Amino acid sequence: MMALWNIAPVTSEPEVSIARWRVLQIHDGTKHFVGASERDFSGRVSSGIVAFDSKTRRGRTLSGRVYQLVGSPGQSADADYVWQQWCLVNEVKSFTDVTVQFLGGAADDNPE
Repeated sequence: MMALWNIAPVTSEPEVSIARWRVLQIHDGTKHFVGASERDFSGRVSSGIVAFDSKTRRGRTLSGRVYQLVGSPGQSADADYVWQQWCLVNEVKSFTDVTVQFLGGAADDNPE
């Protein structure tokens, strides 16, 4: 079993880049970035997404942290494990992968 640990506070790590990422929506409607940190490839789950710029692929979450999405969407075993544990801790009843809809909807917010 992999260990889970708390991540650095937003003040000391205001931005994180994640690869092999997805956007997952839980039963209460909040959407979360789930992916692998570019720094050490550890799995990451964000707090709820509050803003997203589809051109730069940067999103801000409830915590104030900014996530830079790197490369194409994908999956990471470490990220999936952290997501499963996060769902247990937060009593998530159900979730849906909304990556495609999220990117499509975000693009619609910024018409060319």
